[in-house]
Formats: sequence, C-alpha cells, structure tokens
Amino acid sequence: MKRQNLHCHTSFDDGCDAPEIMVIAAENAGLDSLGISLHSPIPGEDAWCCSDADEPAFLAEMRRLREKYAGRFNVWCGLEYDLNSDRRSVPPYDYIIGSCHLLSGLPIDYDPETAAHLIAYHGGSERAAQLYYERLCTMADIPEISIVGHFDLLTKYNERVPLYDTAAPVYRDAAVAAMEKLNAAGKIFEINTGAISRGWRTTPYPSEELLQHLKSIGGRVCISSDAHKAENIAFGFDQAEALALRCGFTELWQFDGTGFAAEKL
Repeated sequence: MKRQNLHCHTSFDDGCDAPEIMVIAAENAGLDSLGISLHSPIPGEDAWCCSDADEPAFLAEMRRLREKYAGRFNVWCGLEYDLNSDRRSVPPYDYIIGSCHLLSGLPIDYDPETAAHLIAYHGGSERAAQLYYERLCTMADIPEISIVGHFDLLTKYNERVPLYDTAAPVYRDAAVAAMEKLNAAGKIFEINTGAISRGWRTTPYPSEELLQHLKSIGGRVCISSDAHKAENIAFGFDQAEALALRCGFTELWQFDGTGFAAEKL
C-alpha cells in the first residue's frame, strides 16, 4: 500500500524544520509522497501562520523541491486554510485542507488553559461546541477545500483535561450534523495523529465513534501526521490505519497530482 502525508508544517509557519528536511524524512520513512501544508495568513497571528510577505518564498521553495525530486519522490504544495483567514488565492496550491484554530478570536488548541477560557467566554462547553461545529459547516460552501483537518480539534486535551463531554447529546448532535453536511459536500476527513505525537492524546482525530458514523454515511478518509518536526513525519500511521480498518474503511483517498483517488488499505 502506498503511504502519503498531506498535512505537515515547516519553518515557514509553526514547524521546526525546513521543507527539504521534511521531504528527506518522508522519503526515509517509506512514504511515497509528501504534501507540505502552509498555514494560511491570519492578521495578527504571524507566530503560527505564514505571513503574506513570506508566502511567495514558500511557493518558490516548493517549486524547487518538486523539480529537484521529480521522478524520485512526489512533493505536493498544500494550504491549510483556516476559516479565520482572509479568502486565499487557490491556483498556486495543489490541494486545500480546511481547519479552524480560533473561535471568536480565541485559540482552540494553544494549551488547556486557553481552551478552558474559550469555554468560559462562550458560556459553557456545549455552547462552545455548537459554535465550533457550526463554523466548520461553512467549509461546505468553499469548494476549493478538499480535506477537513482534525475535525474534533476541540477534544485535543480531553484525555488529560476533560473539557468537553463528547457523549452529551448537544455535543454529539452538533458534531454529527457538521460531519454530515461536510460529507454531503464531498469533503474528505483526515485521520490526524498530530496530538498523539505531542503527548496530548493516545488516539487520532476524529474519535472512533465519529469515524464509525462517517463510514455509515459513505464518508472518505485520508491519514496525516500533522507533523511539525521531521521526526514525526509518519508518526502513528500504523495506528491510524488500524483504526480506519476497525471502523470499516477499506481505502484511503490520496492526492495523485490532479485530484484524489482511492488507495486500498
């Protein structure tokens, strides 16, 4: 089976390593291709997003790497488009991942303390969850977005700091409604291992329950590590593949240079 990672970050945003270091790590890890996904610029968030001024340099470096590794290893240029970002120009990018890291201007996944503050600001975890999933629903109206990134990001800290009751009807109804709307719009959902490598979770996003529901409605999945360091480029892929199979998925959707095609698990 071919392995691909379309979600990772470099020193052009909040990653630690240069793009070529990530490419070398991916090749050494046995991946068949790598997509590097730039955090789209957000005013006032240059600490973790690429700035408008640095975006041309990122695109130029990605063109250089694609040419250098052509015929040996496929390098794709992606954008992680945050819903808090200004609408970005699409043509330079091979694919778009949709995500949401801020709610009402407050960080969702910076640390447990700011996550708790976000909940308090919105009057409780159930209301915060409703607003978050309503926000994710807007991706359905953005056709350029192919992949939904870390769908239930709200639960990043839940294993150590239980901020959200994911079994509560209000939470589950909001998540399921968003998942169904995004799936109906043809979006692919990533099985994301990033919070495991950072020590916050022992299982990927989305939860097994949500993945089972996604399978029941005919959804599609891909696997990513959301790596911010070269050492994590293929982190947890065995675990993510096993989870996908356990939930009934028999194929992954991978970018092939022109679009997304199924790869048998």
